[in-house]
Amino acid sequence: MSPDYNALTSKQKKVYTAIESFIKLKGIPPTVREIGEMVGEKTPGAVQGILNRLEQKGVIKRELGMARSIKLVLEDSNYVNPIYVPEIKKVSNRNLNDLLNIYNIKTYQPISPDLVKSYENLFIIDCPDDGFNKHFIQLKDMLIISSGCKINSGDIVLALYDNYVLLRQYFENEDKNVITLKTDSSLLDKEIFNKDEVVIVGKLIGKLTKYE
Repeated sequence: MSPDYNALTSKQKKVYTAIESFIKLKGIPPTVREIGEMVGEKTPGAVQGILNRLEQKGVIKRELGMARSIKLVLEDSNYVNPIYVPEIKKVSNRNLNDLLNIYNIKTYQPISPDLVKSYENLFIIDCPDDGFNKHFIQLKDMLIISSGCKINSGDIVLALYDNYVLLRQYFENEDKNVITLKTDSSLLDKEIFNKDEVVIVGKLIGKLTKYE
């Protein structure tokens, strides 16, 4: 039998709704203290008691020992559980084979699964250059990269060349030993690369833009 929101008490509904609203606004679950602030409950133990009952009734799930582990499990919830994509500091020759090591991860960004479904090995990184203004990609954007998908001609890719991180549009050539990497403006005065001198790190599948 599916969990039933209508079976909750008024106080339980208040806490559930506060959690749901917080996730919608922030993209992450609230802590016990934040829930208490939202519902006007100053005692952490009282909030924990309500969360325990919500869990017993099957409308939330939690991971033991994790501060932000609340997941909503009601089938009629209006909010999609995000996936958390690691935002990394940099790509370099030194860390190319271990981009997601703990020292290279800044944080985890919540992303709607609908935006990245069918893609694998995702990470987020700051845009490395301003060569794609005509494509409406700006230097202040954060790029969502998939390193687990096939690269086709015309795709925009993140590439590593001589320890330079490049954002380029990828094109294959008749000569299978070379590739073309283009931008809207010339930054390195170089478009033709031997395949053995450049590493295609991944494909651009989306971006996060902050308008100021």
